[in-house]
Amino acid sequence: ESYGSSQDPPEESIPLCTLHNFPHKIEHTIQWARDKFEGLFKIAGSEVNSYLTDPQYLDKLKQNPQDEVKTLELLNKSLGSDKPLNFEDCVHWARRLFETEFHNKILQLITALPPDQTDAEGNPFWTGHKRAPSPLNFDAGDPSHIDFVLAAANLRAEMYGLSGCRDNEQVKREAVKANIPEFTPIKGSKVAKNDEEMKSIMDEELKGHDKKVEGLRNSLPLASSLTGYRLSPITFEKDNPNNFHIDFITSCSNLRASNYRIKPANNHQTKQIAGKIIPAIATTTAMVSGLVCLELYKMVQNLPVEAYRNTYANLAIAFISSSEPLPPAKNSVKLKGGKEFSFSLWDRMEVKLGGDATLRQLCDYFEQEHGLEIVMLSYGKALLYSQYGFMAKKKNKVRMKLPMPELAETVGKVKINRDVGFLMFEAMVTTLDGEDVDIPSIRFWL
Repeated sequence: ESYGSSQDPPEESIPLCTLHNFPHKIEHTIQWARDKFEGLFKIAGSEVNSYLTDPQYLDKLKQNPQDEVKTLELLNKSLGSDKPLNFEDCVHWARRLFETEFHNKILQLITALPPDQTDAEGNPFWTGHKRAPSPLNFDAGDPSHIDFVLAAANLRAEMYGLSGCRDNEQVKREAVKANIPEFTPIKGSKVAKNDEEMKSIMDEELKGHDKKVEGLRNSLPLASSLTGYRLSPITFEKDNPNNFHIDFITSCSNLRASNYRIKPANNHQTKQIAGKIIPAIATTTAMVSGLVCLELYKMVQNLPVEAYRNTYANLAIAFISSSEPLPPAKNSVKLKGGKEFSFSLWDRMEVKLGGDATLRQLCDYFEQEHGLEIVMLSYGKALLYSQYGFMAKKKNKVRMKLPMPELAETVGKVKINRDVGFLMFEAMVTTLDGEDVDIPSIRFWL
C-alpha cells in the first residue's frame, strides 16, 4: 500500500454563518479573506474566459440556479461597469471594494441585528462568541487601509493584463478620487444566524429568478464582440513575497478583524494559516528521515512485504507504534484471448514501440496486443485524443499521424527531454465489445 491508501481524519470546517457574519478568531477572518481572493481574482477571471470561449456556457449555467444570478452579475460587472482600462480604474475599484466589505455590509448587519438585539427568550443576541461589529470609515492616512487598496488594485490589474504600481502615495492620491455611492442600509432584511437559515435565505432568493436571469443575460456584452479578449485568472501562491497574494489576504483579514475587534495577524502568521503550513521541528524531521531510510534498506535487500513497517509517532507524548503494511490492492482486467492482467497502484502498462511510434500505432498496438480500444488519452493535463464529440474528428485525424513525443509537446505545450527514457500517459479504454475497463498508467518507452 502507499501513503495515499489511508486517509487522515477530515479537517474541521468553519460554519458558513460564522465566516460570513460572526467571526471570533483570526483564523475565521483569514479563511474569509482567502475565499475573497479566490472569488475576486481566480473564479471571476475563469468565468469570464468560459463565457467568451464556450458557446454553450450560458446553457450550462442553467443547471445550477443557485449560482446563476450571482455568476451573471459577476460577468456583467467584469465586462461592463467594473472593467478597468488602466491602473487608476483598478484603484477606484479597490476603494469601492473596501467600502462594500468593511463598511456597507457591516452597517447592513448591525441594522438587521442591532447591538441591543435580543433572542426570542429575551437574552442578548450579541453574546459569547458573537461580537457586534462596527463599520470602518476609509482613512487615506491609515497604512492598513492603503495596503488593502494597493494589493487589491495590483491583483486586479494583473488579472486584466494591465501594468501595476507599487507607489503608496500614488495609490493614496487615486483612492481619495474614487466615486463612492452613498449607502443606505435596508431595514427588515434577514440575516442568517446559522447554516440552516442561510440555506433558507438562499432558497428565498430564487423567487423571481427567471426574470432576473433574463435581464442580466440581455445586458451582457456579446462574446463575439470581445473576440480574442481574455482575463488571466490568478492562482494563489504563498511563497512569492512580491506577488501581493499574502499582502492582500493579510490586509483583508486584518480589516475584517478590526470590524469585529479581533487581534490582527502579521504576514508570517497569515501565510502559515492561509497556506495551511504545518510546523515541524528538527527532531521530528530527523526521526521520519531515519525511519524512511530503514525502509529503503529493506527495499534494496528485496525483502518481502512482511519485513516493512508503517510507523506512527508522537514525540509530544513519547509514543511510537509500528505495524505491518497491507499488500497493495489488486485490480484485474481480461485481455485478448482471455488472458487476465492483474495490477496494483505500483504497476504500469509497458509499451516499447520506440520514440517514433505514432498515436495510430499506439492505438493499433492496444487493439492487436490486448484487445483494448483507446477512447481517450492524456499527457499530464493535456488531452491528446478523444473519441467523444467535444474533440473534432479533423483534429484527431491530424494527431493520429504524429509521433507520441511530438504530440505531447504540441498539445501539452511542453518541451520533452528525450533522455528521460519514457513518457507517462493516462488512458480510458474499452474492450472491443465496448465494455469500460480500468488499466494502470501507460509507460511509453522512447
